[in-house]
Amino acid sequence: MRLLLPSASVLAAILMVAFTAFGRVKPQPVDAESLLIEYFRILESSNTEEEMNRWASSKSETELAAIPIVVGNGLLNQIEGNALADSKHYDAYISAIGLIEKGVIAIEKSGVNDALYLTTVDAGLVPVRFILANVYDKVYKYMEADSAYTQTAREIGRDFGQNSEEFVFWSNQCAESLQRKNKNYEKSISLLLPAKEAALHSPEVSDSTACEYLISLAQKYQRSGNHNEAKHLAHEAEKRMGKNHRLIFFVSNILGELYWIEGNHDTGHSYFKKAEANAPSFDDFFAAGVNSANILRQTGFVELAETTLLALEKYLTLSELNIEALFNYYESLGVLYTFSDPVKSADYFRKAEKYIDWVTYTEVVRHILNSQVYPSEGNSFKIISALERAENVFNLLIGNEPRLLNELLVQKGYYLMDIRDYKTARKYLESAYFRMLDYAPGDPQLLRVLKYLAQLDETEGENIRRGYYLDLQLRNAKLHGESSDAYLDAIADRLHFHLQTGNLDGAKYNLDIYRKQRPNDFDTRCYEYRVKLLEGNITEAEKALDSLYENFPKERSHVNLMRQRFYARQWSSKITSIADKVFSDYKSELTRQLLFISNNERRNLDKELRSRRDEVVSAIKFAPDLAQLALDYTLFSKGLLFHTHNEILGLLTDNDSAKVEIAKIHGLKAELTRAINSAEKERAHSLQQAIDSRERYMIDDYLNQEKFNLRFDRYNTATLLEQISPTVQMIDFVEYEDAGKSCLGSFIIEHGQPIIFVEFGEANGQSKNQIGKIIWSQLRPYIKQNQRIYFSTDGILNTIPIEFAEDEDGVPMCEKYEMHRAFHLSDIRKSEGIGNRVEAIGVADHNSPNGQARGLDDGYRGNWNDLAGVETELYRIAESLNGISEYHRVFNDEATEAYVKSLSGQPITTLHISTHGFYRGENELIKAFNDTTDFDHNIARRLLMGNRTSASGLVMRNGNLSWKAETITEDEDNILTSEEVETLSFPKLNLTVLSACETGLGELSADGVWGLQRAFRIAGSASLICSLRQVKDNGAADFMAEFYRQAAIGKSVHDAFYNARKELLSHDPANKDVWSSFILIE
Repeated sequence: MRLLLPSASVLAAILMVAFTAFGRVKPQPVDAESLLIEYFRILESSNTEEEMNRWASSKSETELAAIPIVVGNGLLNQIEGNALADSKHYDAYISAIGLIEKGVIAIEKSGVNDALYLTTVDAGLVPVRFILANVYDKVYKYMEADSAYTQTAREIGRDFGQNSEEFVFWSNQCAESLQRKNKNYEKSISLLLPAKEAALHSPEVSDSTACEYLISLAQKYQRSGNHNEAKHLAHEAEKRMGKNHRLIFFVSNILGELYWIEGNHDTGHSYFKKAEANAPSFDDFFAAGVNSANILRQTGFVELAETTLLALEKYLTLSELNIEALFNYYESLGVLYTFSDPVKSADYFRKAEKYIDWVTYTEVVRHILNSQVYPSEGNSFKIISALERAENVFNLLIGNEPRLLNELLVQKGYYLMDIRDYKTARKYLESAYFRMLDYAPGDPQLLRVLKYLAQLDETEGENIRRGYYLDLQLRNAKLHGESSDAYLDAIADRLHFHLQTGNLDGAKYNLDIYRKQRPNDFDTRCYEYRVKLLEGNITEAEKALDSLYENFPKERSHVNLMRQRFYARQWSSKITSIADKVFSDYKSELTRQLLFISNNERRNLDKELRSRRDEVVSAIKFAPDLAQLALDYTLFSKGLLFHTHNEILGLLTDNDSAKVEIAKIHGLKAELTRAINSAEKERAHSLQQAIDSRERYMIDDYLNQEKFNLRFDRYNTATLLEQISPTVQMIDFVEYEDAGKSCLGSFIIEHGQPIIFVEFGEANGQSKNQIGKIIWSQLRPYIKQNQRIYFSTDGILNTIPIEFAEDEDGVPMCEKYEMHRAFHLSDIRKSEGIGNRVEAIGVADHNSPNGQARGLDDGYRGNWNDLAGVETELYRIAESLNGISEYHRVFNDEATEAYVKSLSGQPITTLHISTHGFYRGENELIKAFNDTTDFDHNIARRLLMGNRTSASGLVMRNGNLSWKAETITEDEDNILTSEEVETLSFPKLNLTVLSACETGLGELSADGVWGLQRAFRIAGSASLICSLRQVKDNGAADFMAEFYRQAAIGKSVHDAFYNARKELLSHDPANKDVWSSFILIE
């Protein structure tokens, strides 16, 4: 149809008349159709302006005020097409909107409220602003639409009265329109509530209007989780529904769902049947059947749900079914078969996807969760990738749908639990739980979050709070009936709790309940075994384990772990028969999982890695044959996350697309540092998520998993024994937990010899000097003369320079034996020289502005004072090298963070940095955060806000200013952190020298030391000289000068390091600590 648009002069005339019109306040709606017919007749006449003036003079003030709105509305009714897909249609909508908006402005100025309402034959009374809100929706002006809906309801209340039929009816219409678009139940409820009293008590409101309103409000309370209020309102609607089939249908459906979910199945079923009998259309009948099946499934009645859905299959070919009904039907079957028949489930989900373009965004999000998240248990990459897609759709296109938001929060929390990020998981789950406090008792979503919160407390040993959640879960689940899956799952969780806490009576009581409903399933048999164990009936417990192994072949991996722990508990050497298989299964599963998560997320595995390793190490005392397997655990876990990261990067370096992706990730990490520095908490969180996501996708897109697994196979005892020379002894130290105590031990590895494990006793209660002496005194019988000793430390030994510990005669171990401290025994390389290009960087002045360096006092390189010895150190290095290697130095003002980063990619062979170093653990950061007078307060605040739990790095020129600043706006803060070092690359770097305090310290984990040690290793450094304590400034200068003198005459890094120490000690034996400040890690 051709759009008949008024000319500019005609429009001006209309608006001029409208602006000057005045009328009554009491609404007398305008007959829109009569006005529009007359208007278009005049528009097609030969003398439009003359006719228009004559026509306008015959109209009342109210009709004149309404003309622009009537015309705009008439234009809207002529538009057929999609405003988003067709720019002409969009322009037409905007023109019509402009006309209505100007008309409304004219009415507001004139006070002719009658003109705010039109009447038509089809729709009756229609508020003008409601029309406007609908059109705003069509052109995606959602904020304007929301405002117009709200104002419509307010104007109806003003003009017709808040007890009127019109107020109740239009409040409902506006709330429905608002909710339909964005599922914002809370905003819809707030819009509806002013009309609640009228709907319940006003004699002006008809029963049918009141019932429609109460149904609407009840549904919104139900969807937002307030089931008690929803049920109350639905019963009020029930009193007013009369014999209207449509109203009976909706009221009965709401009450059926509410009663069934809270466990009152008989009442719920009767309401479902009533709804079915009163379905006003076939679509409604079919939708009600699908909906009731979903409620049955959610509450554990899976077989009944399947029967209900399959009974509807015969209606699928009927033309009356709409697309949404077909989508929901196939979606429901996909969910139903998710775990029982994954192939069938995937087929139904594919059928549902044929109709996905025609359903709401809320259904799209649920489809992502149903088809891609829930079926992917065990595949962290698929789960988090799908969750991210679902979250993006929700945030961009939905925004506020309480139940769906809670579902996303719970699922994200569960994913974080799966990757062992328990701290962040609790934030998500507790947020969901507090949003569910108004949920009906027994709500399935509430049961899930209670279960997960109890599991979190189990990992943290919070048994009091855990017991509270489990009791709450059990009380709510019982409402579903004692045969329901929900109740039995709650009983199982309670049974597990009693078994763990040693409550035999509670365990037996819950086992009897569980066993009656599930007499022979795997979980029941496992609980029976654990009860026998708690009773002390060891013989029967072992028989139960054997039976589990024979009767449940698919669960043997799980049963083997149970058997290993059973034998460990009994101090039985039978553990050796099963521990190898347990390790093989665990290694395979963990290696697979490492590829599904980001580098940041892998850190969460530390506690589990140590626990699994310690189980076997502590069993050596009664099963000595486990020594080699225990070493396998140690070699696998120590450096596992570093090796994973490095092997992945190594496999991706030849892929150009992957290299582009790595560069993007490094760019995001730089942005993350800037966000933390400027205290942008939300941006930091968003950037970390983006980094994690890109790392996961990069691995999935480009990594050959088979090659990765092959490269990872070298970290084991067998490979080590094949490669070890007869002239070498290796010692792998381990700090492990045994019966709640921290203990130290070591594995001795020699060519052609069985692995020997030596226990040193408890680690606590001993000084660091004592620990070193105890270790070497107990190892002395095993160490042979004239052999090179390679050793790798663990736990507290990472913080002790044990190579300098002295024997009973006062001779340091490093002088008795040729000792090599290694990052990892599988990564040993021949010690080389410093190479042909040495880059030295030093900062002496840590207090004055650029260009104003002043006289400096000597001090330690760990306090924030100036370092007089740095400049001397750099000059003496140059003298020592004497042209043997290319030597370049930068000092003070040029020694910035940006300069260090500019060296990335260059063929430097030795990188020497002299400045202040630092390490702050989580406890130190929290303490500084809580004390505004603390020197570290501002940097602690920034780091903790950015979710950093420790910090290590180097303070470059002017870094001290950034350290104390509240926020930093510059791109570089001149604090070079370990996270930033990891993004650098030095392809030829044989040695890094960190001539600063505490540069060898960091967060201790099964993976080693997270800090500068690890960071420079990732950046490419083959070996590292660093410190484990504060370093005397002039002592550092003397040591470095002698080290480089030794290196310049052709000594390897190893020989130059130990020769330098020996030489300086011979001249100054009173200062042993000074000459033991640095360690060399190869």
